[in-house]
Amino acid sequence: MANISTSKISFYHYNADECIYSEEFSLAQCAAQDHTKYVNWLNIIGNNDQNILQQAAEVFKIHPLVIEDIANGNQRAKLEAYDDMLFVVLRMFAIIDGEVQDQQVGFVLRDNLILTFRETDYGVFGKTIGDKIIFGSGNIRKRGEDYLFYMLLDVIIDHYYFVLQFINDKIENLEVEVLRQPDNRHLVILQRLKSDVLYIRKHIIPVRDLINLLSHNDVEYFEEENKYYLRDLQDHMTRNVEEIDFHRDQLSGLMDLYYSLQNQKMNNVMKTLTVISTIFMPLTFIVGVYGMNFKNMPELESHYGYYVVWGVMLLLIIGMLFYFKKLHWFDVRELRSEKNKES
Repeated sequence: MANISTSKISFYHYNADECIYSEEFSLAQCAAQDHTKYVNWLNIIGNNDQNILQQAAEVFKIHPLVIEDIANGNQRAKLEAYDDMLFVVLRMFAIIDGEVQDQQVGFVLRDNLILTFRETDYGVFGKTIGDKIIFGSGNIRKRGEDYLFYMLLDVIIDHYYFVLQFINDKIENLEVEVLRQPDNRHLVILQRLKSDVLYIRKHIIPVRDLINLLSHNDVEYFEEENKYYLRDLQDHMTRNVEEIDFHRDQLSGLMDLYYSLQNQKMNNVMKTLTVISTIFMPLTFIVGVYGMNFKNMPELESHYGYYVVWGVMLLLIIGMLFYFKKLHWFDVRELRSEKNKES
């Protein structure tokens, strides 16, 4: 889950010729800027701050249901069209300090105005989008707010793939460890990875439906020249869904492999105990026979009887071990060599 953070406002006011960026503007100052010849992007950090959400609702005339959805951090990805406003909410994933973290991102869109609401700042939007706007690189400042919206969605969807690749590396490393020597901690890691994969899948499947809705022109928001970019998002989401389904099947297969190897390990233990028990059965019989206190047992009077009995028992042990080897009861080394080759 995302960490609670202090509220913060970043404001981008730009067109092809100039750009104003500020972290000092109030919501009222942002709303007072020219919305006819400039694109305005208001990036608000602090979905848990009810005061800033209420101020945004009053200043920008945002519907109360939208504010309620933004404040609720567990929304399913969706798109809702109001009279003069479009509301989009979805889940964002990122790798922060070697861990997968996620948060809800809400978009409120009007002509030449985009408001983004997030729980905390991962630094993703600022590095990939904000810097391009400030320094005028790329095509962002030459196009409208619908292209900016596409770029923001593209960053979120690209990070889905980065997270999935991060999980893929974890699965591959875990597979090598399980093949080498499975133990109980691997099962815990497997369960955690499977839960993470199912959680991510739960949130990116609705995003695919959201992108399909936009790309099929069911919502009239994108200009004609920018609609083609939605196909790229659609392709990326298809790739992400296929990737997450592959990881889910991969983890299921790895869990089956773990149990198979554990069963094989148990079978080897039982086989070893069976071999030992089987070897001692005839030895116990011989010792039991010669442990009887009958006087008419000629071997008891022999000076070499003790050595003869030991010789017979050793021959039985060697013969039985050779027989078990012939039956391939000692193929544990072959199994381990095959696992080492695969790893």
